Amino acid sequence: MLGRKEGGGRRIIGKNRWGWFYLKRGLLNSSIRLGKEDVMRKSFILVLVALFLTLMTVSAFAQGTLKIGAPQPMTGPDAPFGSKFQKAYGLALEEINAKGGINGKKLEIVIEDHQAKNPLAATVTEKLITQYKVLALTGGRASGQAVEIASVAQRLKTPYVVDHPSADIITSKGFEWIYRNNPTGSIYPQAFNKFISDVPGAMPKSASVVYDNTVFGKTIANSAMVFLKSKNVPIVNDEAYPVNTLDFKPLMTKVKAQNPDFLLMVAVSTTDAILLTRQAKEMGVAPRAFVGFGGGFGVADIATELGPLSENVFSSAAWSGNPNDPATNAFYKKFYDKYKFYPKEHEVEGYAVIYIIADALKRAKLAGKLEGDREAIRQALLKTDMTTVFGKVKFGNYKGPLGDQYTNQNIYSPDHSVLAQWRGGKLLNVWPKANAEIDVVFPDNTVKR
Repeated sequence: MLGRKEGGGRRIIGKNRWGWFYLKRGLLNSSIRLGKEDVMRKSFILVLVALFLTLMTVSAFAQGTLKIGAPQPMTGPDAPFGSKFQKAYGLALEEINAKGGINGKKLEIVIEDHQAKNPLAATVTEKLITQYKVLALTGGRASGQAVEIASVAQRLKTPYVVDHPSADIITSKGFEWIYRNNPTGSIYPQAFNKFISDVPGAMPKSASVVYDNTVFGKTIANSAMVFLKSKNVPIVNDEAYPVNTLDFKPLMTKVKAQNPDFLLMVAVSTTDAILLTRQAKEMGVAPRAFVGFGGGFGVADIATELGPLSENVFSSAAWSGNPNDPATNAFYKKFYDKYKFYPKEHEVEGYAVIYIIADALKRAKLAGKLEGDREAIRQALLKTDMTTVFGKVKFGNYKGPLGDQYTNQNIYSPDHSVLAQWRGGKLLNVWPKANAEIDVVFPDNTVKR
């Protein structure tokens, strides 16, 4: 790791197969007046440093290590999500390297902790690109962090393949170095939209929409409301709230007063999703359907923390692959055998993205020149046409549901939205029927109206 300090004032500046090389602190930044001999000595040291760093770079490539960088929240409130992706990446990495890696070179993933802080996401991304010299990037976790990562990746010309962050803006800026496999935020409600359109009597008579004030929350809420308004559904509450709100009772008092037919909730934070649902139900808010949209509504904590209060709550979001596909089911089992829990949206996305990048690395003509190799990977990603456990992947340019012009967005994303429902502690697909694991319960039979 470049620039790591050790005891005695030594700073590690590089490593190759022969071991670590050190420079004493202050040797290159001395303020002492130097004579001719000192200048020659200093120049000699500078030459050695340059040689050592060159050897380090050449040796790393010769040893066959191809690095992918992944900014993720490994500490802080979103650390559970960082852990999910770490496990998914790890399983994919293990499988790929066990089969010989990429054209004989081992694949390596370097995770840097951004603590769910947007400015820090930009900082660690630049570190991954300039210090660790990764060939490509993935990760991000939340949209706010991904927007920062994308800006740095575009500026420093490094491919970034988004695995989970969903804000439309990430792939609607025209950035040629940014690619996304998962659906955008405005696509998340598509399965919900189909459900209320296709099922007789399911179109809401009115709707309250509550969402966090992040890019994620605003994007999804706007998409849902645009569709509902197009169907002449009255929006009786349009309420934004700060992430990690400690008490939703005042907000739910306003919602209850409007007696909505449907309650739509968007929460990037799991704690917000839990508290929204708990306080709405405990206060007697009684819609025909409680509908979340991924984020905090798509993780197991909803069931474990809410217990019976989670029953029948919907989540319309990116799917976890088609559960009726044998290859996807085999992955579910393998993941469970290793980690003792079944993968959902985040884990499937993380696992799939490593295979997408690996496929591009395999097809790119890598020559050991960092800038040229990154460009070769970018070009290879443009020609991606494959199937992963998450579904089909092919990057293209097209207009999203709200008219945004996407660049390098998976063209199959509109098919990768699913409406799921919490049933007996499990989040199970209910719509569309082709991907359903269980029959839908609607209206919610746990609510007294």
